[in-house]
Amino acid sequence: MTTQTAPRSPAERFATIFAGLTGAVVTRIHFGLSQLLIGLIIDRIRGLKQRFARIAARVGAGTYAPRRFASRPQAEPKPRPPSQLPQKFGWLLTLVPPAVGARSQLQSLLRDPEMAALIAAAPTSLGRPLRSLCWMLGLRPPEIQALPATPRKPRQKPPPAPKAPAPEPPPPPPFPEPPEWLRGLRRSLPQFARPLRTSRTPKNRV
Repeated sequence: MTTQTAPRSPAERFATIFAGLTGAVVTRIHFGLSQLLIGLIIDRIRGLKQRFARIAARVGAGTYAPRRFASRPQAEPKPRPPSQLPQKFGWLLTLVPPAVGARSQLQSLLRDPEMAALIAAAPTSLGRPLRSLCWMLGLRPPEIQALPATPRKPRQKPPPAPKAPAPEPPPPPPFPEPPEWLRGLRRSLPQFARPLRTSRTPKNRV
């Protein structure tokens, strides 16, 4: 007599994906990955797994409640320390090619209606681990998990440059001085040396 096993929950299937990823990463020590990098990847996978399992358990128990953030004056965000892991889309597949099997399993799990219902119950809390895992495996997150597009700021046209005032016309050139010979001629001629006499009108003779 065969016993039917109960179908696994989305959280259990998700944990299986993480276990497969961890095993695939560990085997890459024989293919050139350093122990330091392997440790960083496993820590990242373990952190995503624990966060997802914790939120999924609270949703299943009916104790999940979204966090409420009190309005506080905005302060300058603290700069995050640079990550020691790659940031390129699908970077885990480049370092660990056998992770393509986990990618196919995750892609199938995201199409499951039960998984969709679990995500819809806690879209904000489950968003970060799911988006991180999808990014590592080169998958686009489901629409409910996609980050809203950042509205682009309208491009402001630069103010028109003030018109430069019209340049003033150059002053007329100075009247040239007469040559020396002409100035000497004027001094030597009597009509230039003294004023001319005005002509008198002759009287009418009777």
